Amino acid sequence: MIFILVQLNAYNLFNCLVIFSLVITLDIIGIQNLTNPRNYFKTQIRDALLNFLRNIENKKSFWFWFSFDSSNKEKNNNILIFILTVFIGTVTFASRYYFIIYDNYSLSDAWIYDLNKVIQFDNQYWFTYELATDAELAFVNFYGKITDVSPEIALQVISILESTLLAIIMFWVINKLTPSKILAPTIASLFFAMVYVLTPLNIYFLLKGNPMFLALTFALPAFVFYLKPTLLKITKITYFLSFVLVFIAVGLIDLFTLFILIPPFLIIGLIFTKQKYKRDNLIAFSSYLLAIGMLYAIYSFACYFQRTELLDYLQSNLLSVSSYTYVPQLILPYKLIIFYAQVSTFIGLLLVLLLVIFKKENWRSTFVFFLYFNFIIVLTFLKSEWIDIDMLYNSLSIFIPIIIGFNAAIIIRILNLIFQRFERFSPITVSIIAIVMIYYSIYYQKKNINLLTESDQTPKEILNAYDKIYQTFFQLKYSVVNDPATEVISTNKHFFINYDFFLEDYLKRDAIYFKNKKDPKFLVKYPKYTLTKSVLVFVLNDKSKAENNAFAENKNLNSLLEKKLDELKKRGRKINLFYKTDILKVYEIVNEPEESKISDLIF
Repeated sequence: MIFILVQLNAYNLFNCLVIFSLVITLDIIGIQNLTNPRNYFKTQIRDALLNFLRNIENKKSFWFWFSFDSSNKEKNNNILIFILTVFIGTVTFASRYYFIIYDNYSLSDAWIYDLNKVIQFDNQYWFTYELATDAELAFVNFYGKITDVSPEIALQVISILESTLLAIIMFWVINKLTPSKILAPTIASLFFAMVYVLTPLNIYFLLKGNPMFLALTFALPAFVFYLKPTLLKITKITYFLSFVLVFIAVGLIDLFTLFILIPPFLIIGLIFTKQKYKRDNLIAFSSYLLAIGMLYAIYSFACYFQRTELLDYLQSNLLSVSSYTYVPQLILPYKLIIFYAQVSTFIGLLLVLLLVIFKKENWRSTFVFFLYFNFIIVLTFLKSEWIDIDMLYNSLSIFIPIIIGFNAAIIIRILNLIFQRFERFSPITVSIIAIVMIYYSIYYQKKNINLLTESDQTPKEILNAYDKIYQTFFQLKYSVVNDPATEVISTNKHFFINYDFFLEDYLKRDAIYFKNKKDPKFLVKYPKYTLTKSVLVFVLNDKSKAENNAFAENKNLNSLLEKKLDELKKRGRKINLFYKTDILKVYEIVNEPEESKISDLIF
């Protein structure tokens, strides 16, 4: 939706909400009912009134009107799953947020580059001067709009949001594909959420968005519906179109997921699913081919206009320059962790085979995921310029918890056979498992995590100051004096002044402005001497640990900046201390009192 709106030069929050409303309305009513809407609404209103009158005549209780048509057992199960979903999401969010103290991504060159792309979507640009699959950054832009936060904040939390969604989806995947509906899904999700010493996640760039994570947020549910098409109560045409949209979305987000991770699963699933599902599998496979064709057309046009070879574009987007292999927190060599995961799949396959032979149970989905996991590991041994080994390792950080979930489901099923209805006590058992996993994840990981080097907090303080500025000042009524690296943050929000200009020319411009500000003809003739209502000056203190980033040299400017501010005070300019921490001070030069802050303009 965002991609199409950007191409039509019509991307904004209002249009997105209108389209979403139409889609939801069509989903509720049904496209087939739109052929005769008058008859549909007449029937619905009549049935609703008849049910209402019938319930009144039967003297239903007050609480009846707030109840749902489901059994008590189903209600209790749904409530438990809802509570677990909220719990898993909260734990994942809190776990990822903790590592913000190790973040080296914020305000880095990569962060500034990504932020610039996020902002460009508001200018109706999808493919900029460097072609890339930027749908994840489009999602950042959209997330910022619907939550009313700045693009910088949205970019800060997108990776946390992706991980939170993935943890919940992992729960759902294991819930739908195994007999264990509570315990095994919880184990898989909490392992992904909290265990860092056994997964190849770069802690120092944990807050950097991961396109593969977002792509698999779409792909994993598609895998489930591919293995069990009956979970979707839709027509074959809708099934086909749904998969087309999913694969296009994945292709716009991450080409590695689309071309390397999805095809093996489709092939393995087609071989081992039930015979009655083969037709649905072929429909999904044909939708994948159609999506590839449509994406080929999109990227071919983009490459043509950008004067880029399509093969070069594809190869550059199938490779990653991120250092996913740098994982100092691991307690075991990563290849040994993969080996143990492989062994667990072989043992799991043996146990599944026994359950199939002696209990006639259906474990096809588990079998498919185990084979798929081992196939990905085989790919890591291939030497090809089209396959990025680091990206494969990155994908295993998602599939290892899923494999653990499937193995847990097998063990729980065996325990159910030994101890009658073992999982009947799942609310109690899952609480114990959650508490134990949280305790041991903290206790046993503390030593390795503490060995990591905390990052410089200067970028975080700068972003916090910007956030406070946005909440206080009205757009385009003020200027910010800061390092040139932060100029991208000013785009579409306020005017920007770099340190060199402020130190060399601001005093001169200030003198000319205040001498002629009552002469509108002069400012019209010489607009360059116009000053904004307020000017906010960022002054970095010596306590900042900035050493290797763009802000390291700014620590040496604090005395010069404060000297200029003192000179402005002597001229009678009002200087306020707007923001202060041990690392950073932000001063406000008030050129026009009560003319720049939101509260002043409103009240």
